[in-house]
Amino acid sequence: MRAPASGAGGGGPSAESRGRVLLVDDDAELLEATAETLEEAGFAVETAHDGQEALARIEARAPEVVVADVEMPGMNGHELCRRVRAAGHDEIPFLFCSGLGEPRDRVEGLQAGADDYIVKPAGPDELVLKLTRQVERVRKLRAVASAVPPTLNAAALAAIEERLLRGGAGVVRLGRFELRGILGTGAMGTVFRGWDLKLERRVAVKTVRAGAGMAAFWDVDLVHRLVSEATMVARFNHPHVVAVYDVQDAADAAYIVMELVDGASLQDLLRGSSRLEPERAVPLLGALASALAAAHGANLVHRDVKPGNVLLGRDGAIKLTDFGIAAFVSSRVRGAGFGTPGYVPPEALRGEGVDASSDFFGLGALAYRCLTGRPAFEGDTPGEILTSTLKGRVPPLRESGVEVPRELEAIVTGLLEPDPKRRIGDAGLLAAELARMSAFWGWRWTLPALDAAGAPRAFSGTVSDVPHAQVLTIHFPVDKSDMTS
Repeated sequence: MRAPASGAGGGGPSAESRGRVLLVDDDAELLEATAETLEEAGFAVETAHDGQEALARIEARAPEVVVADVEMPGMNGHELCRRVRAAGHDEIPFLFCSGLGEPRDRVEGLQAGADDYIVKPAGPDELVLKLTRQVERVRKLRAVASAVPPTLNAAALAAIEERLLRGGAGVVRLGRFELRGILGTGAMGTVFRGWDLKLERRVAVKTVRAGAGMAAFWDVDLVHRLVSEATMVARFNHPHVVAVYDVQDAADAAYIVMELVDGASLQDLLRGSSRLEPERAVPLLGALASALAAAHGANLVHRDVKPGNVLLGRDGAIKLTDFGIAAFVSSRVRGAGFGTPGYVPPEALRGEGVDASSDFFGLGALAYRCLTGRPAFEGDTPGEILTSTLKGRVPPLRESGVEVPRELEAIVTGLLEPDPKRRIGDAGLLAAELARMSAFWGWRWTLPALDAAGAPRAFSGTVSDVPHAQVLTIHFPVDKSDMTS
């Protein structure tokens, strides 16, 4: 990678003020000559010799404009442009500079998502002028977005969601964060793929707002609880907990800015591979137990441990996310709880409250799903799943046709113990035992290969058996017959 130039001449504009350019070409001699021309004109230049290298440069630090050749080995320019757009980088001007000069070549380049097309050999004046115009256009859009930030409220967040779902053009900002696409939607709001303009890094922005399935029980205290929980998570740093970078709130809305994990959720992984062998499951469970140990040490209870809240990075990262979401909802809903059927402990369903032991039960249900390929508590409806949970009948792992070490079976049974007083209750000791087991057997976590979209390559397209978290209305007292064994 080339170091940024400082500008042409002592009195000329700085490289950063002229623009940051990424040049992509497999012709090393031409690439070097073009880079020198742009540096002399005051641009900061980075170079890449193929599409894969270019994608890595863009993800590390987004340039203000990309100039790429079309014909390159491996990933050609058209595919590179399509991937840049698919990754949500619609704001980056993309120019082709190619020896293919026929009208159909230009059309094909523009159809791939390019903003302009230059035919080689390009004169330096033309290249510099076109790049300058593109950089100025992008900076004007950002200046306008920065000058009039959207008001943070439920209506504004709903409008942003609708705009991005419809593929609306232009820059959308929340504070210093650009929203570049939607990663997912849920009962409480939306998760956006974002970009931190100040620190220049990718982030995930999760919104929670009244009207997104929560209007019936929303109040200001609800938002304050969310902010408090997010602040507590931000105060401790753990390798297996998704980091919280920022949190903002208003009377009827809030958003949390978090670390963006490039990979898939455990829920996605289980869709395709059905179950995990012990050599993968045990290191995974050990990482989650260590995350819970850190959280419980900071007086944080997750309350919704499930496969959908476990993120698996392509780099091998294992991250537990969404601390506090269930907590702040449950605190404001009288006669109800919040969680995912099949992962909520029986004492919570009986209205006895939740504490750290609830997280162990959720971890046990998660472990059972990973090892057997089936839920610990089954049913065709959420009500049937809750009834199954209250009855507490979980077939032992070995009766499910799964061969696992006896100590692992004992751990899963101890986590799924219906009585919270008899349930495994020390996350630190649990993490140490799972680490010891992994070391003894030589097991290490490895993530199965993912495709470009983040799905396992063996993805079967089946519907996940993990229901979404939801408000669970419970009428007390619970019928005792539901708790008989």
